Amino acid sequence: MYKHRLKTSAARAALIGSARFGAAVISAAGLLVVAGAASAQEAALEEVVVTGSRIVRDGYTAPTPVTVATTEQLQKTAPGSIPDGLNQLPQFTGSKGTQNTGNQATNANSGNYLNLRGLGSVRNLVLLDGARIPPTSFDGSVDTNVIPQALVQRVDVVTGGASAAYGSDAVSGVINFILDTRYNGIKGKVQAGISGQGDDESYGASIAGGANVLGGRGHVLFSAEHYEREGLPRNEMRSQGDGWWAEVGNGKAATPYRNARPVFYQTGTFGTVFPFAVNNSRNAGNPLAGYHFLPDGTLVPFNPGVTPAGSSNIGVGGDGSPSIGHSLTGSQRTDQLFGRFDYDLTDNIKAFAQLTFSESRNEFVTIGSGTQTNDFWIYAANPYLPTWAQNALAATPGQRVSGGRIHADQPFKRVNTLNDVYTFLGGFEGKIADYNWKATYAHGDSLVRSSHSGNFNQRRWYAALDAVRGPNGNIVCNITVTNPGLMDDCVPINIFGANSPTAANWAYISQVSQYQVSQQMDIVAAEFSGDLFTLPAGPVSFAAGAEYRKQKLEQTSNSDPAIATSTLGLRANVNSTINKFNSTNVGLASGEFNAKEAFVEFAIPVLADLPFVEHLDINGAARYTDYSTSGGVTTWKIGVSYQPIEELRFRYTRSRDIRAPTLNELYAGEQAARGGFTDDLSGRNDNLLTLRSGNPNLTPEIGDTYAVGVVWQPNYIPGFSASVDYYNIEITDAIQNLDTNDANKECIASNGTSPTCAFIIRPFPFNHTPASENFPIAVRTTPFNRALEYQHGIDYEVGYRMPMEWLYDGSEAHLDLRLVGNYNPSRKSRSSETAAPIQRGNTVSGGSAFPQHRINLQANYVDGPFSLSGQVRYIGEMKRSRTPGEFYENMTIEAVTYADLTATYEFTVSEHKFDAFVTINNLFDREPPLLPNGQPGQQYPTSQAIYDVVGRYFTTGLRFEF
Repeated sequence: MYKHRLKTSAARAALIGSARFGAAVISAAGLLVVAGAASAQEAALEEVVVTGSRIVRDGYTAPTPVTVATTEQLQKTAPGSIPDGLNQLPQFTGSKGTQNTGNQATNANSGNYLNLRGLGSVRNLVLLDGARIPPTSFDGSVDTNVIPQALVQRVDVVTGGASAAYGSDAVSGVINFILDTRYNGIKGKVQAGISGQGDDESYGASIAGGANVLGGRGHVLFSAEHYEREGLPRNEMRSQGDGWWAEVGNGKAATPYRNARPVFYQTGTFGTVFPFAVNNSRNAGNPLAGYHFLPDGTLVPFNPGVTPAGSSNIGVGGDGSPSIGHSLTGSQRTDQLFGRFDYDLTDNIKAFAQLTFSESRNEFVTIGSGTQTNDFWIYAANPYLPTWAQNALAATPGQRVSGGRIHADQPFKRVNTLNDVYTFLGGFEGKIADYNWKATYAHGDSLVRSSHSGNFNQRRWYAALDAVRGPNGNIVCNITVTNPGLMDDCVPINIFGANSPTAANWAYISQVSQYQVSQQMDIVAAEFSGDLFTLPAGPVSFAAGAEYRKQKLEQTSNSDPAIATSTLGLRANVNSTINKFNSTNVGLASGEFNAKEAFVEFAIPVLADLPFVEHLDINGAARYTDYSTSGGVTTWKIGVSYQPIEELRFRYTRSRDIRAPTLNELYAGEQAARGGFTDDLSGRNDNLLTLRSGNPNLTPEIGDTYAVGVVWQPNYIPGFSASVDYYNIEITDAIQNLDTNDANKECIASNGTSPTCAFIIRPFPFNHTPASENFPIAVRTTPFNRALEYQHGIDYEVGYRMPMEWLYDGSEAHLDLRLVGNYNPSRKSRSSETAAPIQRGNTVSGGSAFPQHRINLQANYVDGPFSLSGQVRYIGEMKRSRTPGEFYENMTIEAVTYADLTATYEFTVSEHKFDAFVTINNLFDREPPLLPNGQPGQQYPTSQAIYDVVGRYFTTGLRFEF
């Protein structure tokens, strides 16, 4: 027996007791096929209900497309964690994790935040055994690393709108982690991993167990897990990270965007530079403009290198400096505890309760070098300046010069995030006559604490920078002379030359910016399902239920940008207002909402057992949700499943889905972050302050989705199945933070008349001349309901189990093949009602990548105790841009193929099963495509959201089961 099928609401699987470590293959129809049983008598059967519908009925198949992934297969391709394996599926793109480190700590997304369809983590609903998981980040998304993975049996991914059946936020689909709640026995795993270059070590261990108690009426379940991975603390640890790559050019036909190296800042060096007036208009006519300090503190003329077209502060070659110290990947540590108890109160009523605790720690270095370009004034009386420079400045009207420095001598700036999550689920379930019912209460509590060390306390920085000779001849801070008693502890700093600042300087200036986010969620839910009556084609089934959900958010911070930092007594700051820290200024937030929901779902058999009509079923669902913040909204779904013959089935679904604004989108206080910004008006590319805040007037966004597909399982090719589904998703009134670059381009195109101009804060009116003086002071972004997201594509899947006895007489070996692919030719977005749609399909830019083709091919060969599994992951070629009139020297990004290999051997010791395995990810050590941004050294020059930057990685371990 090489295949065993039992149909239920979507599938029933034979889980083989004697081959717990055997291969599990998911057919394209969503059927679980388990290898390893020598006969049906050796198989222990257990019902597995695949999601896609809340209707549970033998013989019924929901029309909603579902991709099913077993834990075993996911761990073979990504031994680190189940979410890492999911991220390799073609349906996921742009997920956030430890590989996606940033320059700030304003987003606490350093765990594993799955992104289905690339529409954002907040648009897919994450469930554990069908129950909503509380948010673990302040943006409302869920870190899937907190899920107890040792007992996860499989993951069902509903790849389409599912809000009517499962609840709001399921615009792009549902990711449902299914636990093996009836497990009996003890099982565990230990593993270790290391990269091919001898770094990025990882370690993991887990133990799980379950047993029947109290005469078989009760059942207990537990698990404990630990996993840690060191990460890669510097970009320079991989070959492309030490070349100081940057993208230069202005995208015109004559001067297209191109990759160049070595590229350095002209407005900041390791020893301090006073930029030319062309780089910094504040230095116009200044005698020190165009000078910089050598490492030994000598002030000499500055060589800016070759300034590319369209650039104003970077040069190819020359004396400038790059940012350094950024982490390539962050470190990760997760710990999980899980416990569950259920008890049969009667033959028809069961009580259950489960408790989960998870803790996730992540750390990475932001811009370790503390980049500050065009950022401060140096005055003529500064005694650290050479005498001739002091005299030259004293002769100027302002007696000062503007400088920039990249603090390569500063201790690295680190982000630490600690995420604690507690969840409780309890309730009762049972049967009344032929009807099933369930009533539950769930509580979730998450606490995220994020700290960013090495941040400059800006008041202290500017005070220390303004050094003068004191009355006694010692070098002191100017503020201690002009305003005694205000900052008498000020420690003056010498920034002229490499390693000039002392440890005491850094200790005085550098502090920790930190914030924490507390969220609670309470849910009371009830559900009732069964068959209403019988039609000639079969029973009419239904599921109905109601839910009350309450969520609360409280965010505190030591760096609220809404609280102005005093500049009293300071004269060294360029701008008139400053935040407390030079980065990671997070505001306060507080808010709550409740939602009341009621839903109903029907499955109606229309025709059956007729010529060319094996089955014709209709599935429909409707849900009404009343939000305390925005009122009522209705979602719905209609689906048709048509099976003309036993081996062929057509399916169609159409749905209206919603995503409600998160508490952070509604009530977030102002936060400030600094990053690169390209301004076509002034022709400058520089660091800029971005201000963000919430919008309490947001309403739910609306998603319209339809999918049509076919499933083929021919009887004359045993073990073969295939499916193809076309999908179309459009989200209107989409909640989106204003893209400041898009807003600026729209403002410039309108000659300053567009409403988006209000979000670009400039020192002078829009039409001020010269335009080079009008680089923005800051940009502001806020979420709004005017955006649009649209995409369509095709999901396809082919599965085949080949018994080797076809090739070798008497062989009990078999080969399982599975191909999963996605074709996504079009993906459009619009940042506002007046903006033109931007085609992002088949493009890669910055941190976002949306390939047209993604294909996974998996093969699993099993011969007795030995199995060999291989996977090929194909990411198709992409374009740098599909915007008319935008040119790149290398417009096409080549396709990338990764290969993974796992070898497994089963053996028995004292009648206990053991399973030794070795996995090699990125077998051929494929490097990612070179895709730098415009900021030299700040990010590794590729798209880390989709490509592997670690390289070949080895993992070995041992599983056991008693």
